[in-house]
Amino acid sequence: MEKLLVIKKSRVIFILFCFINFNKVYSQNDNISFSINGYVKYLPSHLDYNIEPSTWISPTLLQPQTSHLIHNRLNMRGYFGDNFTLGFELRNRAMFGDLQTIQRDQGWVDMSFYVFEKPKFIFHTMIDRLWLKYQKNKLEISIGRQRVNWGINTIWNSNDLFNAYNFIDFDYVERPGSDVVRLIYTGDNLSSVELVFMPTNRGQNILAGIYKFNKLGYDFQIIGADYFDDVVVGGGWAGNILKAGFKGEISYFINNYVDNALSLSTSIDYSFRNGYYLLGSYLYNSQGRNSPGLLNLINITDNVLSPKNLMPSKNSYLFQISKPISPPVNTSLTIMYGAGINLLYLSPSISYDVTSRIDLSLIAQIFFLENNQKLENLMRGVYIQMKYSF
Repeated sequence: MEKLLVIKKSRVIFILFCFINFNKVYSQNDNISFSINGYVKYLPSHLDYNIEPSTWISPTLLQPQTSHLIHNRLNMRGYFGDNFTLGFELRNRAMFGDLQTIQRDQGWVDMSFYVFEKPKFIFHTMIDRLWLKYQKNKLEISIGRQRVNWGINTIWNSNDLFNAYNFIDFDYVERPGSDVVRLIYTGDNLSSVELVFMPTNRGQNILAGIYKFNKLGYDFQIIGADYFDDVVVGGGWAGNILKAGFKGEISYFINNYVDNALSLSTSIDYSFRNGYYLLGSYLYNSQGRNSPGLLNLINITDNVLSPKNLMPSKNSYLFQISKPISPPVNTSLTIMYGAGINLLYLSPSISYDVTSRIDLSLIAQIFFLENNQKLENLMRGVYIQMKYSF
């Protein structure tokens, strides 16, 4: 184990060394250039639970938790002539206090490790982007860990087969990457064809394609995939109804061993002249539940999701409103309701842009769930986020 950790650390140090030294050596070369940016965030948080211990959850996990997270991100790019680009992005997290679980690397290659791991302090590093891209004229080929973003809807993305995103996880706006080989051909009239191959450790590789085109003022996409045990067909759209944005996605998962699954998501949003912004979204999950029962709220906050199961409820509704109080201050409120299971999620927030590089946010997350035939506040969290970008 220690030997494996040393190897992983050496890989990260070697990649950083290459970027830094290439930048020094070739900074005077007009055909080769490098860039680096990122941020540092400090996120103290307090979580409180009102859940009775049971066989499905340890009493230890239900104690009030106060933790402190220092989150650093480095985004690096190397440009070699007109055709080659190298991307490398590193995510570092130092956490102390009541520690929360950090998900393991889900990729084909494990590029994460603990620099320190103590009972009250951990330092975790993960490479969530590492890719090489060749681009010429209308053709683009890339290989490595990268973000394959097929989602077109605002909140729930039924078409996002590779990196399903949990909107509750506000601290990971970049979203995870996938270890893939990717080919994109861009045609005329805003059309494109994309093919993606992803090897997996489950012995079932993924081969997927998407066709994008514009028609009648709308952006459309059609997807098809050999996806683990499923064959997936679907598509999405984005356009306007009058002055309101209208988006949606649908994916149908065909399986020979279990029931087929349908995931459908839509949204409408509108910006008013006085600064108010309204968003409404709906998700249908055919595999979701439609009645109250035992539900693990802790798993809902987990950032590892499947496009087949973006919410535990069969029908989910979301409403969001935001309004700037003054140019540097913005307020928002998100309300999500899982029908049938009677799950209610509230998240008010206020943000303040101190400078062009420094942001402050106060965020609350409150979960209500039907328990003993009445709606009860079972989990709540308060977060203060301080971010410096460079």
